[in-house]
Amino acid sequence: MSTVDIFSIWRQRVEDGLSSERAIAWLFVAPAVILLLAIAIYPFIQMIYDSVFAFSSAGQREAFVGIENFVRVLSDGRFTGAVLFTIVFVMIVVSSEFLLGLGISLLIYSQYIKRRQLLVVLSLPPMMLSPVIAGLTWRMLFNVEFGLVNHLLSLNIDWIAGRPWAAAAIVITDIWMWTPLFVLVFASTLQAIPEVYYEAAEIDGMSAWQRFKWITFPQMRTAIVIVLLLRVVRAFKVFPKIQVMTLGGPGSFTESIAMITYNYGFSFFSLGRASAAGVLYWFLMFITAFIIFRAVAEELISPEEY
Repeated sequence: MSTVDIFSIWRQRVEDGLSSERAIAWLFVAPAVILLLAIAIYPFIQMIYDSVFAFSSAGQREAFVGIENFVRVLSDGRFTGAVLFTIVFVMIVVSSEFLLGLGISLLIYSQYIKRRQLLVVLSLPPMMLSPVIAGLTWRMLFNVEFGLVNHLLSLNIDWIAGRPWAAAAIVITDIWMWTPLFVLVFASTLQAIPEVYYEAAEIDGMSAWQRFKWITFPQMRTAIVIVLLLRVVRAFKVFPKIQVMTLGGPGSFTESIAMITYNYGFSFFSLGRASAAGVLYWFLMFITAFIIFRAVAEELISPEEY
């Protein structure tokens, strides 16, 4: 077989491959894959690489130090305190937002409420604000001298610089900002539940609790898993609100993992430790999301949906 024949066969196979549906699908997906590699995968690999090096204060890579950066980060009391604060913060805000969002959405879609879509839309503005704007707004509301919160409650609490009030202020701000996400997702799910299910349940004499347990909640389970995973990951990344409200204070009481990672890199000029903290930060988020998915998703999503 001549070289020309081999080239002709190879060219024909390439043309046949490109004309297949699989190749066309890959051509459509390729831009998104390239973008993901550029903005997500490459920086993550670079962060892992940087975590095993020492850097000068000018940001120049100096020497390979192995796991020394990880040892220094894990032995730092500020980092372990930030981990503890972040975990407690995530547990409180996500559970509170879930319960409030579920309760509000069930109330909106009860038989006593009209203009349901309007109420859902009116609940969205807090979620549309940037974390910085939300943080600055609530910082003014929590001001010890002229803040509206102390005035309405007849209190004299320093919400920004006092313990444990600074943490409470951040938690309240986050709950106010992100509860509308749960309301939006749950309200959309409730709207999609066929009314015939409830009509059949009423004929069978089911109570309100039984209708929720056997009809409403099973229909919402997939949405619950998705919104919980999204919020847990988002809550782990809390930083702007803390930065504008408390600066991590008093002391380092409200310092999150994202904030201590930022401080390692841009306050202490230790890019090696910042990279190591970032790797540990990602690992903690991954493990948490995995645990939630395994513990919650498999219970909530039926085998047909999983």
